[in-house]
Amino acid sequence: AQGDLPTGVQNDQPFPLIKGVDLSGEPVNLERVLGKKTVVLSFWSIYCTDCVKELDDLRILRREFPEDDLEVVAVNTDSALPLSRITNFIRRYESVRGSALEVTHLVDRDSSVVNTLGIRYIPLMITVGKSGAVSSVMSGYQHDQDRGKLLKALDEGRIALGAWSEGLRGRLRTILRTSAAGGQAVEWGTFRVEEKMDLFGIYDKDGWKTTFSQSSDRDAEAERVECVVKGQLKVSLMREALSTIGFRVAQGGKNPFQLHGVEIPQCQLDSATDKMTTLYKDLSFDSLFNQIELKGMWIEESYWAGLTGDVDLGALREKVKELGLGNSPKSIEVVTTSDYDFKPLAVLKRLAELSYRVSSIRDDRMLYYGTAEKLVEELMKITIKGMSVYAERLEDGVVRLECF
Repeated sequence: AQGDLPTGVQNDQPFPLIKGVDLSGEPVNLERVLGKKTVVLSFWSIYCTDCVKELDDLRILRREFPEDDLEVVAVNTDSALPLSRITNFIRRYESVRGSALEVTHLVDRDSSVVNTLGIRYIPLMITVGKSGAVSSVMSGYQHDQDRGKLLKALDEGRIALGAWSEGLRGRLRTILRTSAAGGQAVEWGTFRVEEKMDLFGIYDKDGWKTTFSQSSDRDAEAERVECVVKGQLKVSLMREALSTIGFRVAQGGKNPFQLHGVEIPQCQLDSATDKMTTLYKDLSFDSLFNQIELKGMWIEESYWAGLTGDVDLGALREKVKELGLGNSPKSIEVVTTSDYDFKPLAVLKRLAELSYRVSSIRDDRMLYYGTAEKLVEELMKITIKGMSVYAERLEDGVVRLECF
């Protein structure tokens, strides 16, 4: 879907005329070069580390291609900052690098460029062919891959590409945009999750040494490892895809890999109580993505695993709407006359552990993805030893909870 891409710009479509100012505040527009040269535009911010890395690539491009054939444009998107701060940043950058950044600078002072192009993610690099049409769009930054793809785009004018964008805790995500063989635009979301997994044993140069499950059967242990890792990666893939369309769910509970000293981690997708597993099944997420690659490897005594897959974001969005998760969470008041406060609090805490619909709970207010009727339904399913739970809807936005 167009809203899931890093920009509203489409391959093979005319690139719109954009305007801004240079580092001195003088007007700049690209009318003099669009349709006459190949143009590379890199969109950056002083707060974006990967954007600054991409500036280094612009320096190399400027050296390797003649000015008559290629225009390199660095587009700054920090519209809220004083121009002097952006200028000083570039001067410091040039001082550290030991030479000037000899590209065309265009500063988007009024956000008109961002709005015109529909930019949602940076770093972002767009190439425009001599015809004036967009030839490639690269989101994220990975030097070697981006450079090779960019050079190919400059040579051929059209390219299928996907740029990995590094995220927190080793998770990688990208938005992929390509052109099909017939030239038509093809768009889809692609994600990669790569995480370090703590295992239940150690496998090093001397072989399988020990297991926390006290099993000497390496094959049996490895089978369990594979099951757990696959489940964890699939759930991570789902979480990243949901985040992209604007829905974030708190994980809650402990990571099963932190429990190996107490109990053997179970395969997450086999769990009957994990809320991420419940959401995975309610979304029928297996039917929403095509697995491209699943790999695992040992690095010293640790195991690393990664999963790549194409996610049908349009179908995912429809599933989210069907479950009532498409809008912002509702504020629902929970009232009680139970004798002991700890009982309803224990029930609400248990609900937060089990339900992906609970966004947050504070005092007697809950942010909840769903109706008051749905909340009552979930509360009535809570089981805590030695306690009976009763819930009813009093009115829209108010639920009564009693614990005995």
